[in-house]
Amino acid sequence: MSTLLIDVRDLTKRFNHQGTVIEVLSGLDLQVERGEQVAIVGKSGAGKSTLLHILGTLDAPSSGTVRVLGEDISKLSPKALAEFRNRTIGFMFQFHHLLPDFTALENVMMPLLIRRTPRFTARDEAERLLSRVGLAERLSHRPGELSGGEQQRVALARALVTQPALLLADEPTGNLDQATSSAIHGLFEELVAQHGTALIIVTHNTTLAAQAQRRLQMVKGRLVPEDVAEHAS
Repeated sequence: MSTLLIDVRDLTKRFNHQGTVIEVLSGLDLQVERGEQVAIVGKSGAGKSTLLHILGTLDAPSSGTVRVLGEDISKLSPKALAEFRNRTIGFMFQFHHLLPDFTALENVMMPLLIRRTPRFTARDEAERLLSRVGLAERLSHRPGELSGGEQQRVALARALVTQPALLLADEPTGNLDQATSSAIHGLFEELVAQHGTALIIVTHNTTLAAQAQRRLQMVKGRLVPEDVAEHAS
């Protein structure tokens, strides 16, 4: 079985802003193996989050191909794409996108309930993960009753609950103290070790980025190894 999880070829993304075409991603290539940890760094506005949204099937490229687990995601119907996303990809974005009317426990259960996992199984797994991120006493709290750091930990538990093949994280430790950031990285390591999950992190946190197996920098709409980025810029 191939170990290649992500295969991106000649990816381009353009936006039309007030009659001007802005090319954010320009012929970008990226290959990621199962179980690999990749950190992407670069200036704000360079296109890092745009790339994550395309990899996560939340946005479509202007041209190029994106294959995840050998599947050309551009050829999937909206329904098939939603099912593929729920089955394969976990998200942890800087803005948590938690459902405000649901408790922490219910927010984490939601991806499992969408895939029709029995409710008691979903509840047990959600409780386990919330305990792992230090929120065992906050299960019944809604997002508005949690601090920013606590909301971030709920978002992490929700991202991990389906044991995804791919975890996409955009500034995952942005609102966390150092101790909690270290604990979250430990959870990342556990997910990779136990399930072969690939992890792609967009971050300005140099400590977190340094712990990844590969560190890439976004330069002129493409990804290059950080040690050659200054020659490409």
